[in-house]
Amino acid sequence: MRRSRQFTLAGALGLAVCATDAAAQNAYYDAAFARSLVAAINARTVEARAALVHPKALPCITGEVGEWWRESVLRQGRPPVPADATSKITPLSPDDAQAASDRFDWPVTPTHVLQLDINDAPSKSRTLLFRLVQDGKRWVEVVPCAKPETVVAIRAARAETARRAERAKALAASTWPALRERVLALYRSGSRIDAYKLYARESGEDLTLAREVVDLLAEGDR
Repeated sequence: MRRSRQFTLAGALGLAVCATDAAAQNAYYDAAFARSLVAAINARTVEARAALVHPKALPCITGEVGEWWRESVLRQGRPPVPADATSKITPLSPDDAQAASDRFDWPVTPTHVLQLDINDAPSKSRTLLFRLVQDGKRWVEVVPCAKPETVVAIRAARAETARRAERAKALAASTWPALRERVLALYRSGSRIDAYKLYARESGEDLTLAREVVDLLAEGDR
């Protein structure tokens, strides 16, 4: 009976060691992929990011269906992701595995999501999400193909964004000095929301456009 218990204990210890080794190995691959992804984001080239995409998803990053992804590649690395960015990879629920399937077609079903938390400045942060699946021992990104109607909608949204950006530039350039100084005083003191609200109230513009204008004014004040 004592010998049986010894074998049982030894087996349990062996399983625990194997589980620990597996967890350490998984953590290694997770961290390695996160580092590769950050380097590819900062490279801001389609080629660097394409190297991390699942082979079956490569058609989704070309042509019209991949326009949105190629634009995001350029946007995500501006400003560059700092070395202290944190990442974690977690499983996706079945409902989230093929999210937005009404707008995108998934060539491969992702199983996990990588969350990248970035602090660009003391009061400015952002989070990037990437859907992943394992290809052998390594992680790869799964990129969906935009459906034709999604391509049309994205292009329309892009045109509207460009129009608003031009209007924001024009408004910033024509802001009368007294309002500019009041807005910037609030902005410099850390009361950014109050600065946005003040500009919106005085100019009659909506709060979203007011934020764009005030941010432009602040950039010119540096």
